[in-house]
Amino acid sequence: MSWKALLDSLAAAGDVVAGPAGGRTDRELAEGYRHLTRIFSIATEMLVEKGDPAHPAFTRWMTAHRKMYGDNPGTVYDAAVIDASHSYLISGHRGDHAYLGFCLYGTDDSGAKRIAGNLDDDAMEFGPDGSFTLRLGGTGNGPNHLPLDPDVTEVMVRQYFREPSEKPSTYTIETDPYGGPPPPPTLAEMDERLARLGRYVLETVEAETTLSALSAAVSNAVFRSGTSFVDAGGVPVDPPIDPSVIVRVMPTPAIQYSGGWFDDLGEDEVLVIEGKVPDCRYLSIQLLTRFMESGDWEHHRVFLTDRDLKLDPDGTFRVHVAHRDPGVANWLDTTGVTSGNIAVRALRAEGNLEVEFRREKL
Repeated sequence: MSWKALLDSLAAAGDVVAGPAGGRTDRELAEGYRHLTRIFSIATEMLVEKGDPAHPAFTRWMTAHRKMYGDNPGTVYDAAVIDASHSYLISGHRGDHAYLGFCLYGTDDSGAKRIAGNLDDDAMEFGPDGSFTLRLGGTGNGPNHLPLDPDVTEVMVRQYFREPSEKPSTYTIETDPYGGPPPPPTLAEMDERLARLGRYVLETVEAETTLSALSAAVSNAVFRSGTSFVDAGGVPVDPPIDPSVIVRVMPTPAIQYSGGWFDDLGEDEVLVIEGKVPDCRYLSIQLLTRFMESGDWEHHRVFLTDRDLKLDPDGTFRVHVAHRDPGVANWLDTTGVTSGNIAVRALRAEGNLEVEFRREKL
């Protein structure tokens, strides 16, 4: 029965890709359908293969070929299905990269998400060799403990990198006490996991296209951390964004987000992004498609970090988004995409992330 429900949900997700908030060009439609296969791949591993909260395991969400939720190329994302009826231990070793953080997400009966807890590495205790054990739920307190509210459904681990040579962190998750290896699923369990898989694919693409559509509706405004768009003077611009849409793509409180939308960028045009790098651990500026995917960062320059940016003497950066190299230091390649999102992130920033956008002729 749930196999039919899964297929119905996938068909509905395809209707979203081809619908009013979906692809507008042949390229966008092709990338939209490919995007569904990428969501399906991530969710199949996480919800079907590793979907038992009594026997948790991490799923590596993003790669060069598996993307969703506004992925950042300089980040490793690992997620596990959990619930508050168990307590868990995440054990591992801290690498030497820019940031390690653990974020809990709750889900209500309607599927709405919320941030249910967060712990950054600077608030944790590590052994001399970088070893750590983090407890989720159960009794206890202290720096390496996060309580689990009844609605918690997932834990996400983020690692941010400035340099390709930085050593990543390693970690595993298990129940406490350890529940042993996962048993084969029963028919009833598989029935439930397949239904959940279909809902996940559909709800994900709905949230992504909704957020892009809202961004496009106020394309001359700038999105800042929170739930609204503001104009150049900081005055709120309608329509406000429903906070549930933003949380559905699973942000983290450790990051200030800013961004904007560009539409129908011509061959003779350039989008200029200007601002100053705040005091932060990491900053990135990148392009996202209508389906909230990063571009082909294996073969094109589709994102820049604070390590890459060439600054003016006063510390200002100026990034140029164009279809061809305009002969400047800070160029982002559209790879031919004419409409999409600009995402700016500042990790553990002091002060506000202030960014301006303007459109010019090349």
